[in-house]
Amino acid sequence: MADVIMPALGMAQDTGKLLQWLKAPGDPVAVGDQLFEVETDKSVMEVEAQEAGFLTQVSASDGDEVPVGQVIAVISATADNAVAAAPDPAPVAQPTAEPEPKAAWAPPSAPVPTATGDKILASPKARRLAAEEGLDLGQLAATGATMPYHVSDLETLRTLPAPVAAKTASGQTTIMVATKQITARCQRQGSLDFIDWMHSDGAITVTPTAMFASFAAGAFRAATETATIVVQISGPETDDTFVRNPDFTRLSMAAQETDEATTFVLHDLSDSFLTSLRLGDTALPTLSIGMDGDAYALTFEFSSDHLANDQAIAFVNGLARRLADPLHHLV
Repeated sequence: MADVIMPALGMAQDTGKLLQWLKAPGDPVAVGDQLFEVETDKSVMEVEAQEAGFLTQVSASDGDEVPVGQVIAVISATADNAVAAAPDPAPVAQPTAEPEPKAAWAPPSAPVPTATGDKILASPKARRLAAEEGLDLGQLAATGATMPYHVSDLETLRTLPAPVAAKTASGQTTIMVATKQITARCQRQGSLDFIDWMHSDGAITVTPTAMFASFAAGAFRAATETATIVVQISGPETDDTFVRNPDFTRLSMAAQETDEATTFVLHDLSDSFLTSLRLGDTALPTLSIGMDGDAYALTFEFSSDHLANDQAIAFVNGLARRLADPLHHLV
């Protein structure tokens, strides 16, 4: 049998806050198991079991301020007396009343800790693993996830897009969600032959920009099943235009301009010295098409909020197929 006491957390600290029990009354305990967490001024400390047995005679609850050195539980050879008996109240004569049955003990919910300034509450193990993996617990706090953080919370953190720091015009540092990138190259000759064929056989003039917008909208629709697609067409030396469903418009005709919400941005770099753009902080899915020798260079930036990885891959691959062989778009 061994006593479980509130440890001393600092030279001048008289009490400690029992933040959370990690074992329930009556649970089996092995040497080294984490029993409970204590909140310090800067973090959360886990207290380990020094003996094997069962957690019994639990007398403190989550959120309690406990004097340093006070016994709050016992490691026993059996699971009997899991909860410490409360002192009996002074007897009151109630000859006609029956005693109320005692409810099963359950630790009361502790107030949810929140970040104060740069203070982030996390268990030592969670902090260590986060540091080893290069994970920023501050990014988890920015999502509003409740503290303190445990190892299980790291799985959520691993799925968050990596943050990138940026300076605002005023010099303040802000955090932006980094976009994902997919790049591709495809031969230009198929598109050039197609444009020449449209002109020679049908006297139809097709501009590269109109072709890019139409093929990109068609590939995006096939990958995402989006009903209405608005493409924001941008160029290094031209004003932006916003066209609605350019894949439903004849290539020889100007697509319908609109002020509806943009689906994705298309940077046409084919008439410039730029090969590709990787801006990294785009608010919308962004595609750039440039020329790289005898090939088109495609760069697509997006985030998980925009579309799924498999959709983005299908979009870029579908567009490259259309540009390499326009019959993929026409059939």
